[in-house]
Amino acid sequence: MKQHMMLFLLVLLSLLFWGWQTDMLWLGGLLAFILGGVYFKRNTYDFEATSFHHIANLCALIVVVIFALYWLDERASKAILPTVRLLPLALLPLLLIQYLHKTNTIPSSALLFFQRNTTPYNWIDVSSLFVFTCLFSAGAVVHQGLLYFAGVSAILLALLLVQQQHKQAKLGLLLVGMFLLAEVLGLVVIYGAQQGQKHLENKFQAWLLTHNDGNKASTAIGEVGRLKMSDAIIFRVKTNTSAANPMLLLEGTYQHYRGQTWFGGAWQDRAVPFVDETWRLREAGKGLSTVKVQEEIQGKLRMFQSLEQDKHTLVLPSGATFIQGLDVASLKQTQGGRFEARGLPPFVAYDVYYQAETIFSDVVKSSDLDIPKHEAEAVAQFTKQHDLYHIKHEQGAAKAIEVLHQVFLRDFMYVTWLQESRQQHHKPQTPLARFLLTQKQGHCEYFATATVLVLRELGIPARYALGYNMSERNAGHDLFVVRGRDAHAWAVAQVDRQWVNVDNTPPNWFVIENGQQSQLQGLWDWFSDIGFVFKKWRYDDSEIDKTWWFVLLLVLFVYLAVRVLRRVNAQSIETSEEKQVDEDWLRLEHRLADVGLGRKTGETVGLWLQRIEHGRWKTLGNLFNQQHYANHGLSEKQRQMWEKALQDIETFCDQLKAGA
Repeated sequence: MKQHMMLFLLVLLSLLFWGWQTDMLWLGGLLAFILGGVYFKRNTYDFEATSFHHIANLCALIVVVIFALYWLDERASKAILPTVRLLPLALLPLLLIQYLHKTNTIPSSALLFFQRNTTPYNWIDVSSLFVFTCLFSAGAVVHQGLLYFAGVSAILLALLLVQQQHKQAKLGLLLVGMFLLAEVLGLVVIYGAQQGQKHLENKFQAWLLTHNDGNKASTAIGEVGRLKMSDAIIFRVKTNTSAANPMLLLEGTYQHYRGQTWFGGAWQDRAVPFVDETWRLREAGKGLSTVKVQEEIQGKLRMFQSLEQDKHTLVLPSGATFIQGLDVASLKQTQGGRFEARGLPPFVAYDVYYQAETIFSDVVKSSDLDIPKHEAEAVAQFTKQHDLYHIKHEQGAAKAIEVLHQVFLRDFMYVTWLQESRQQHHKPQTPLARFLLTQKQGHCEYFATATVLVLRELGIPARYALGYNMSERNAGHDLFVVRGRDAHAWAVAQVDRQWVNVDNTPPNWFVIENGQQSQLQGLWDWFSDIGFVFKKWRYDDSEIDKTWWFVLLLVLFVYLAVRVLRRVNAQSIETSEEKQVDEDWLRLEHRLADVGLGRKTGETVGLWLQRIEHGRWKTLGNLFNQQHYANHGLSEKQRQMWEKALQDIETFCDQLKAGA
């Protein structure tokens, strides 16, 4: 009894520890109060095994509802951790019914569903499981510290000592003490290593920012074989106008070309202002007035996209001016004109308003005219070969860009299969040099890189741009779909003090890409459309609608919980014992009737027993009456007398049958 009380106190302690660690001490205290009230009514009911099964089903239902409540506000991956934190709340009903049960145990089949059709059941105590659940759930928080590990160790030590026999207590104490010492030393080492690593990372990051850029774009320039992109739909776009087809959606630009990789330029991140429920992408003082901006707006795109993480770089049309309906924690402009959003929901649907005149307002930097030394000779040779120096000098930058576009369109070919080239020159050529001077075929990264470097050779500031080509229309949903294979690279150049797109990739490139799609693409798109419709319904609703979903979920939970609880059959111990006595008495009468000593019609119990055995079993009748009419039923000693009297009658009947 003392051990059982100590285990119960550990359950309360672990529950309070869980509430403290999860910043829900009030809930932990409330559940501990409920447990305490039930514990003082322990061992007063008898439950059928199926009742425990129904309570276990209720526990599972609580877990599902908790997950669904968090899922209504967040993505599924973000609902897992909060659900884990509330597991003690879900397991509580099973512990309550255990305390109320006469044996203070539950059948193992309540936890192991595959045992429910197996009898007899194994009866177990889930108190220790509840303690471990509280400790596990208390760890599902971000701000774990030394107090958490110390508390876990102390509770586990106490649990071990409570469950150990007296002779084994000292050994258990020694083992847990060694565990505690090792844990503390390990935490000191880990904490020190983390602090040292953090210090080194800060130092290295500071050095890196002063010497190089963090953003880069790896290209497939120089790689041989087939360049195959994903057919999966990345996002969907709805236009309010008959937008030109195709339309370029910009992710970011790059300035430095080193090896076969483009790097971003130096940039001071800028927080995008949020004014009147609108993210203003243009800098303050440069046409930020709402009236002026709206007068200059050319078009609007509504973007739909599923996101796996809460940080994402937006893909926007050229000249994007402001965004409405984007519910994020923050939005900032980073290197290369990217707009990085943080705190995104799993599915976003927002409106982007854009202008056509300009892409961004960056000033020209020296890096916008930089040509790597290993590419300079080939770029100069190509530029001279097509007389671009003279055209630019005589007719201007716009004309030079137009002629360069015609050269690529006339003399070059878009391919996704690149064969390995055999060097026939005394001096090895770079992949870009081979593209410009000999092979004259490649994918968009070749065309974009070559365009940037040739324009720089002509003194025209240019950058490498990455994004997507919006060209495929889904008539069923009246939307444009953008796939992984629609990822595209092009150049942006400053002409007449405005940055404009310069895309010299042959326009049939997306036709070639679409021709390589899987034969099952229609089936995958159908599944993708189903997911899109569901997510649009799931996330693109108002707060009022979401509140109604919360209410509906809670009403459904209450309805199912009531149905489960109505199936729980509970009887008080007194009622259960009375039922057992009635069954024993009925069996007794049948046995005596079989040997010719049955009770006559209208004969009282006392007279009947006195007649057949001259009062030897009169005590049995008294016990029967006491069980039915006394307030307290039978005592433990009287129960033993009852069992012995029944056994005597069974023996007496067997002897009579044998004698007959």
